[in-house]
Amino acid sequence: MNKAVSVYFINTFFVGALSAASVAITSANASVELNAANIAIADSASEDSVSADATGSKNDDISSSLQALLSGMKQFRAGFNQTVVDAQQNLVHEAQGKLTMTRPNKLRWETTFPDETLLVADGEAVWNVDTFVEQVTVLSQANAIKDNPIVLLTSTDEATWSKFSISQMSSGISTYNSATDINNDTALQSFQITPKEEGGQIVMLTLTFNQDNELASLNMLDAQQQISTLVFNNIETRFPVPADTFSVDIPDSFIVDDQR
Repeated sequence: MNKAVSVYFINTFFVGALSAASVAITSANASVELNAANIAIADSASEDSVSADATGSKNDDISSSLQALLSGMKQFRAGFNQTVVDAQQNLVHEAQGKLTMTRPNKLRWETTFPDETLLVADGEAVWNVDTFVEQVTVLSQANAIKDNPIVLLTSTDEATWSKFSISQMSSGISTYNSATDINNDTALQSFQITPKEEGGQIVMLTLTFNQDNELASLNMLDAQQQISTLVFNNIETRFPVPADTFSVDIPDSFIVDDQR
């Protein structure tokens, strides 16, 4: 196992790393919101209050929509292709593997390329198994994903959801069928999630769902402006979960670095 890969994943996925397009859209949205705010200043206090109430209601609706989609993912298993680029769009890492999640709060991450890695979040702790140096690092799961929007993938806790702002985008991808000479528009739903408190390692998380309401891709922008993109394939949302899926069997020869 490449230790740097494992450490990178913990830092970006659990403590820290969205596509450039999402970043651009976010900037545009921020500009629109700023203009709207300037206009609102000129309105009366009562109008401002109505606008704030409407915005709050809309945000609640968007949050409820995302929660409904994720609640349908009590189980999620898929292969993935991951790419990571730096602020200058240079490729700094790529990987392939499998991700398994169940709600609430359990996740198993395995890579098969370029190295074999294993990371398990069992609901209480995060276990990073490094076979290259025969060491297992154990972190408190609550601390590892504190203020990280990735927690919403498996969390059902309303207090946790209240720590994040959520906005929604919809887009369509046209596909041409030469046999029927018809263009088909595939509807996608994307949700941008940002922590309400600044200072965390993850600046923004974007979740995109396909026409079957399955999580199709996941994008993260970290504080160092690195962009990590995971595109999922062979998606399953109903499957038997072996008892040892979210447990780690540690060989006697391995060193355990327990940082909980």
